[in-house]
Amino acid sequence: MSGSAWLLLASLALAPTPEGAVEGPAEASAGEDAELHYGPEDVARLRERYALEDEPSLDTRKPKWRCLIADPGCGFGVELLATSAYAYRLRQGDISVSGDIFEWNSARVSYEVWVNFAAHTETIGQQKFTRFTLGPKVAVVGSDNEDLWGNFGIAGRYWFGRGAWSPAFEFSSALSFKLTGSQTGSIQPQRSPVGITADVGVNVGGWGAIIVGGQYDTPLAREDLPEKYRVSAAGSVFVGFRGNVLWGLPAVSAVTTHAVLLRRAEPQP
Repeated sequence: MSGSAWLLLASLALAPTPEGAVEGPAEASAGEDAELHYGPEDVARLRERYALEDEPSLDTRKPKWRCLIADPGCGFGVELLATSAYAYRLRQGDISVSGDIFEWNSARVSYEVWVNFAAHTETIGQQKFTRFTLGPKVAVVGSDNEDLWGNFGIAGRYWFGRGAWSPAFEFSSALSFKLTGSQTGSIQPQRSPVGITADVGVNVGGWGAIIVGGQYDTPLAREDLPEKYRVSAAGSVFVGFRGNVLWGLPAVSAVTTHAVLLRRAEPQP
């Protein structure tokens, strides 16, 4: 290296540092560099692109009665339900006579246990809500002639919202069988063929639902059985109210309907 180059390097090294200059890497100031990368307009476009709510409402309330009443905030729950309904019934008569069918109006009551598992959920922030529940159910059903029926199957509910009074579509389907019946003035255990029952309804807040359903009882008419043990084909269509017994009214309605049915209803075929 020439002497002139050495002199240039020496002068640069000995030159005074300008006031305000900072040696080393420059630090980010608290000005423009510290602002957020995304503004309100960017967030609005992002919400519009993915169809998100402008102001998502996060409900921090607790589920009702520790999930003994159905709630969108519950992942698992057990319910005790009671149903009182009007029923239109039919029963087959003599199969050798065309059109021999018995028809009458009656009532139907049932006491049910539903076990709800979360089949589909959605997460908003740190909260999880249930959209669809599905699980087993068992029921005891009161009918005419002091008959008691049992059924077991599945039940489900789809929630349309996340609030305490959110509406829901619910359904149930089960295999039914006879438990007891009245014979010669006394109530005795009875066996019957397996039938099927199903219903659908609209629920409000897990408290109660208006339901529509039906039941079909298959016949038992083996020739080797005495006539008194034979069971004819029968069915019913019913409309009623099913609700959780914890708020009282469904239980009172079902028990009252059942008592009137036992005391006032005339014996039916």
